[in-house]
Amino acid sequence: MSAHDHLTTQYRPAIGDSLTYPVSSTMPNVENWNRLSEGEFTPTDKVMWANSGEDYEKYMADFVKEYGQFKKPFTQATMMILPSAWNTGYNASASAALTTLAELQGEAIKIRDAIGIVNNSIQRLEGLLYDAQSNLRDKRRLRANRAYSELASREAPEELATLDSDILALEGLELSYGNQLGQLRTDGRVLNQELDALLTEYKTTANSLNINDNFEKEMRSAVRKAQGAAGSRGLITGGLAGFMGAAALVFLISQARRSPQRVRSTTRGADGLFFRAP
Repeated sequence: MSAHDHLTTQYRPAIGDSLTYPVSSTMPNVENWNRLSEGEFTPTDKVMWANSGEDYEKYMADFVKEYGQFKKPFTQATMMILPSAWNTGYNASASAALTTLAELQGEAIKIRDAIGIVNNSIQRLEGLLYDAQSNLRDKRRLRANRAYSELASREAPEELATLDSDILALEGLELSYGNQLGQLRTDGRVLNQELDALLTEYKTTANSLNINDNFEKEMRSAVRKAQGAAGSRGLITGGLAGFMGAAALVFLISQARRSPQRVRSTTRGADGLFFRAP
């Protein structure tokens, strides 16, 4: 489980929730505030602002010293967090392909889980069906025994009636279980067809990034190089099971095949007016 899993679960939005974020800005970062709205901003302490020469960092240092860290330094200031700009540096088609791969894998897992639930129901109904069929065979065999039938009709007709009723009930159960199993198997086949279609789409998308059978080997090689260069750890959790966790490496490898030099992005996410609180 990643470090943020419990937080994203704790702060999961409900359907219809309106989400709020500070605005992006190119002003300098100072202290633990962000800018809530664009436009002209007004300092809370205008005298201090003037005395600072309208220097953001000096004003904030003086302001926090005077008022503490929780008083608004500007009318537009907020303690809300400005998320880091999601800019991978990849071109639009590669980013779309990586996103599609992640979505397809997530959907495939959901379908595979659904097939598992279908199989749970099939397993339970199979047991009930086989028990009913076994019981039905025994009762039919008994009913077909002429000596028993003749004796029961003379001495205990109520038992013969019960036997006939049991046979009818078991025949009904056999039919009911069979119908349910038929529907479950149909649902399972539909799910499996969807899974096959997803796999085809996944492979097609992966091919657009030039991922082939050597991908795992090349990804491991790329990880080792990255660890040697930057001392990074934990880039993948092992083999293709950690594939989407290292999605960035997919594009790195595909680009390496196309060009001897990878193009790096110079675009940075816009900073907030004030320092982004951790």
